[in-house]
Amino acid sequence: MNVPVILNGENTVINASGDEKLLSVLRKLNLFSVKSGCEEGKCGFCTVLVDDRPVPSCLIPAAILKNREITTLEYFSRTNDYEEITSGFEQAGIKLCGFCNSAKIFSVYHLLNTYYRPSREQMIEVAESVQCSCTERDQFINGIVYATANKHKRDGRKKNV
Repeated sequence: MNVPVILNGENTVINASGDEKLLSVLRKLNLFSVKSGCEEGKCGFCTVLVDDRPVPSCLIPAAILKNREITTLEYFSRTNDYEEITSGFEQAGIKLCGFCNSAKIFSVYHLLNTYYRPSREQMIEVAESVQCSCTERDQFINGIVYATANKHKRDGRKKNV
């Protein structure tokens, strides 16, 4: 089955069987930032953005993605958002393991695009949603705080909102 999508900013037609998961299709296309982990949507290793929202690609049948926008970490890593988030992680002393990168980066991206100044509770929720032990929870929250400051600095927002 041919499915037209926007993959990493380009109109593309992906070929997938009716029940083939997006994870499998993306890996066949040599997009290896999408890792195979639990394949139950819990670990986050296979996270991608679909229409700018983080989703586990192991649960999504590729056939239902007609005309949707899919972004992998390979493409996202060229954006200012990526730079702000990873710089925030570095400022907090976070060294990602390579498996959870997309889950952590995309979940923080979504948080920062949803809330101007996320609350501590919202940050905790994001930190606890990623099932990887490479980063301690409070360190991850500090990374989110730094990423938020980096985003505000780029946007030129100095008012207390």
